[in-house]
Amino acid sequence: MHISAVLLAATMLVFESPMAAPKHRGAVYQVNFAIDDDRAATPQPVLHYSMPLGESRKAVFEALGGVPNPCGSPLYLDAGTKIELTLRPSGDRVAIEGAIDLSSVTGHVNLGSLCEPILGHRKIVLHADLGLGKQVKLARDEKGASMPEVEAVVTRVN
Repeated sequence: MHISAVLLAATMLVFESPMAAPKHRGAVYQVNFAIDDDRAATPQPVLHYSMPLGESRKAVFEALGGVPNPCGSPLYLDAGTKIELTLRPSGDRVAIEGAIDLSSVTGHVNLGSLCEPILGHRKIVLHADLGLGKQVKLARDEKGASMPEVEAVVTRVN
């Protein structure tokens, strides 16, 4: 019993000692998004999301909610926004890569005795080089396609 307590204490010292591998403590950035999807069948408010990102690390942000299913079972469907992003700084600029997934229940279809929801899904893939603190349009509808407009601002937190 006494030996196992000594081994446990020694093990804890190894993991807490300064000789252990240092943890990565890079810069932290804040990315603010404004997503305007006014081309939907029913106008939607502009969505505003803010997420912190560590330097050169992938971050995932999900804002999903239970949307009532017009067909009954299941009673609610998960729909909303999911953002996956990686940020790489270079001087006073940052490169971001990632994707924004937007999903919603847009209606339902009756097939005889079956009722099935219609799920709308849009994916916006991002590859951009941004100046810190400057608002930039990352995606916009230039050819009449039904696509939400995405604006972003990246600021350094520390």
